Amino acid sequence: MANDPILTAFDHLVSGRGESILVASPEQNASVADVNGLAGLVKTHVSDAEIPVEGLVGLAALNGPGFFAGYLGLRRAGFRVLLIDWPVPAAELDRTLLALRAVGALIVKKPWPDQPGDFEYRPGSAVETGVELSADVSTVRLTSGSTGLPRGIAHTSEALLNDDQALRDTMGLQDERVLAATPLSHAYGFSSVFLPALSCGWTVVVPGDGGPFGVTDASLAGRVTFLPTVPAFLNSLLKLKEPPTLSDSLRLIISAGAPLRPETAIRFKEVYGRDVHVFYGASEVGGITYDREGSAAVRGTLGSPVKGVKIDLVPDDSNEPGSGIVEVNSASAAVGYYPAPESSLQGGRFTTSDIGRFEGSELVLLGRVDDVINVRGKKVSPREVQALIENLPGVDEAVVVKAPAADGSGDTVQVLVAAQEHALTDVELLDACKAQLAVHKIPRRFRIVGSIPRTPRGKIDHEAVRAILSEGNA
Repeated sequence: MANDPILTAFDHLVSGRGESILVASPEQNASVADVNGLAGLVKTHVSDAEIPVEGLVGLAALNGPGFFAGYLGLRRAGFRVLLIDWPVPAAELDRTLLALRAVGALIVKKPWPDQPGDFEYRPGSAVETGVELSADVSTVRLTSGSTGLPRGIAHTSEALLNDDQALRDTMGLQDERVLAATPLSHAYGFSSVFLPALSCGWTVVVPGDGGPFGVTDASLAGRVTFLPTVPAFLNSLLKLKEPPTLSDSLRLIISAGAPLRPETAIRFKEVYGRDVHVFYGASEVGGITYDREGSAAVRGTLGSPVKGVKIDLVPDDSNEPGSGIVEVNSASAAVGYYPAPESSLQGGRFTTSDIGRFEGSELVLLGRVDDVINVRGKKVSPREVQALIENLPGVDEAVVVKAPAADGSGDTVQVLVAAQEHALTDVELLDACKAQLAVHKIPRRFRIVGSIPRTPRGKIDHEAVRAILSEGNA
């Protein structure tokens, strides 16, 4: 893998800045040279396992030097890397490796490994391995298809580094000390934290336990300059009785992965005196839009296109006037889905499932093609219902989902509401909806909870949401 530009960039760091700190926590540091040494251990470890060269190997590691060493060591040994969130149940790991025809997985048992025994290789059980991946693919990210089965998104190193450069140029990032408040295995963390650390020598600050959401006061105050995070993280800070102090050096906070509510952005500015810049991207194509001014969330927009990105709105008769399905053209686009390609991702183009429109130069998302709820032949936008409920006093968040009607006539609207204790009742929620929504848009089921369930990546866990809403149904 001598021609891999990601490895070449890191080799330049090793030769020119070997003693600089690459990964830091409140308790310990790892230099570029330290990570390089660990990567050598990984290369030896996987080479001894006699894995078929050019095969796809999963990497499961928490944020820390172990993730860096695992990725670099696998690539140096000649393998393509499948990024897997960790921890993951053994059955799910096996299912993922089989679905993506991976030859096995490298498990990094500790975020700060210091010996060969901290790295474990587990063979996969796929009969077919490594098929249909073009020679220049280096990295495969995980996503879920319409069937819910794991599937991959195949990337070249050139496209990944193009996304890294475009984001740094668009966001005005230079030599940063970045807080890893999102998993490095996730596309967001990989592109916004991991890649610029390897290519530019940024220092990555991680919590002591290696997890993205256990951020301590020391992490936040540790001379961090850049914080890429998600709305759930910002909300969790604001809910604390004594919110932790942010470093005076922190000059840029971005939020991605889910919509940032205007109320959260406004409250964060009140508490911390800092703007939160929203960022919209996709695993398939990298960065799409960015809020350069730091006020887009308050306006309900997502900013304007990232450098080098072109956005088209594909007309659809079911959409509002002036809106369309968001189609992205970018040099950062993935090669395609793996192992089963789809026409929505090919040739530098990605057709999303998002419906949007432009307000001036800024993109606004109106929903998703597959989110529309059909109630007795009439269409309901989940975002309309969600916005109404989230504006009610005491409501923190709402998730609107569709469920089949008992009589088979179509869909029904159901809502899971996160609200402050004793803030409101089901009856009050229903009365508010009846007062402002057409009959077919009124939810047929409510559940009030303390918080919305989320995945380890900070996204809404829709499977858990549906399970909660179905409780009590016969």
